[in-house]
Amino acid sequence: MPEPAVERLAPAALEEVRGMLLDLMVEEQGSYDHPPASRAQIDRDLLSELRPAFSGENVMLVTRDGAGRVAALCWCVIYDPGTGLEGEVAEVYVRPDQRGRGLARRLLGEAVELFRARRVTFASVWTHPTNRAAIRLYRSAGFAPTEQMVMTWLPADAG
Repeated sequence: MPEPAVERLAPAALEEVRGMLLDLMVEEQGSYDHPPASRAQIDRDLLSELRPAFSGENVMLVTRDGAGRVAALCWCVIYDPGTGLEGEVAEVYVRPDQRGRGLARRLLGEAVELFRARRVTFASVWTHPTNRAAIRLYRSAGFAPTEQMVMTWLPADAG
């Protein structure tokens, strides 16, 4: 039997996969520590109009020291992959001389408020499992680990 052809779905036909995306979102709820939503709620509140392109923005939250220099940053990315707004805390960094003052916690709190205000439906942050300070910080802002394995792909000539 020949292998099926692969096609790129035309932008006008994206709604053809809406039901499948809803199935996926309903099934995945068991992987997250939040109250489950009904299929109708997900369709109404989370899964917006499917579009052929991503749109997004970078939001850089910072605090400054007494001399006006940036002391700490929290880089947030808000984007819509065509299924509703998602957010990511891309980076959190506090200058070594400014650490221990709660700046990262304040910035991360502002990031979560930004996600709420923008009606982000899913937000993530990545860190290494041995980075205990980051894990404590992210948990304090309401992030929780999920039972997922992240796999990456890099081109063979990327090195």
